[in-house]
Amino acid sequence: MPVIIDTSAVIAAFDRRDPAHRRVTAALAEERATVVIPAATLPEIAFLLRSRHGQAAAATAIRRLADGPWPVEAGDMDDLRRSAALMEQYADASLSFVDAFVVAIAERLGVSRIHTLDRRDFSLVRPRHVAAFEIRP
Repeated sequence: MPVIIDTSAVIAAFDRRDPAHRRVTAALAEERATVVIPAATLPEIAFLLRSRHGQAAAATAIRRLADGPWPVEAGDMDDLRRSAALMEQYADASLSFVDAFVVAIAERLGVSRIHTLDRRDFSLVRPRHVAAFEIRP
């Protein structure tokens, strides 16, 4: 069964100066499952890396993701509908579209483990297929 990596963990993995870099890379090094990147995280990843390190760093990261071993999961219309439902359900918590999309992908793929630094949102959401997500690192 695959696992999902969220924006925050990708950023920490690429940015050696990120305080969570070592924790994230160690957790990913121990991972034996296929790591999947939801496509909706890519604009966030590019934006954050560009903001912190410039356009070249963002382009390099996107190229590394494209050429790397982690498949990108584009999602489908049902994932978009589920994302909207989650955003409505968790409106008081301001669940973002990207986080809702990550949850929708996880539900469809049967993923129970998410690599993320965003413990708040992924601890709050109750997925359909498991009692709670296992959050790494």
